[in-house]
Amino acid sequence: MTDGWNIVVCVKQVPDADDVSIDPETGRLNRSDAEAVMNAPDYNAVEAALELRDEVGGTVTALSMGPPNADAVLRVAVGMGADDGVLLSDPAFGGSDTWPTSLALARGAEELDADVVLGGEETTDSSTGQVPPGIAAHNGWAQLTYVEELEPRPDGDKLVAKRDVEGGYEKVAAELPVVVAMGFGENDPRPAGLHRKIFAEADFEPETWTAEDLGVEDEVGLSVSPTQVGGMDTADPVPREQEVVDETDELAEQIAEVL
Repeated sequence: MTDGWNIVVCVKQVPDADDVSIDPETGRLNRSDAEAVMNAPDYNAVEAALELRDEVGGTVTALSMGPPNADAVLRVAVGMGADDGVLLSDPAFGGSDTWPTSLALARGAEELDADVVLGGEETTDSSTGQVPPGIAAHNGWAQLTYVEELEPRPDGDKLVAKRDVEGGYEKVAAELPVVVAMGFGENDPRPAGLHRKIFAEADFEPETWTAEDLGVEDEVGLSVSPTQVGGMDTADPVPREQEVVDETDELAEQIAEVL
């Protein structure tokens, strides 16, 4: 591809984990009192996308699904260096679990004619790790998960990934188009440059697509989600007792006796 690759990076707005609570009536996350931030592993995905663009050329487009104020995470990605951003926003998306969510993102990636789609390995608000593989499944594309490093082979339209596996790592090559789930902490995300940050916050306006735009209006939302919360309860704090032992030669014996 002489003009480089079309790189799409999926980013998600999540509630700050320190502020989140559970709505006891719906069993869903109550985000109203929580500060909205970009999902931590997605910073690694954005950095990997930018590094790919630096090597092979092309463009990086940030893609997110959420309410209108989720455009904030697109601005973070653009501030870091992404070329553009698209927000999938529609009341019809409300309550979608990972299956319809990955379907909507898959259709968005198709619309963007993506060669490579990147995302963080999981999100801090649900930790399923299912969305990047779901995008690949919906589109019939290759997938690379638990990725530590990426090595593009633009002459053969392939991407080589160093994957974290039990006891070591492996290198796997996949032909484009491919979906990549980047491991959390596997690179050092660049900070937003001053001029890019000003542009992202003051001048950048992402395009917004609805469920109808993607042709998925009957395939998203709570009613078609295979997984739903059947009930929840809050566990009472476990009381903890404390006992101080002397610093003596018999310390190990004292600890063993307490245990």
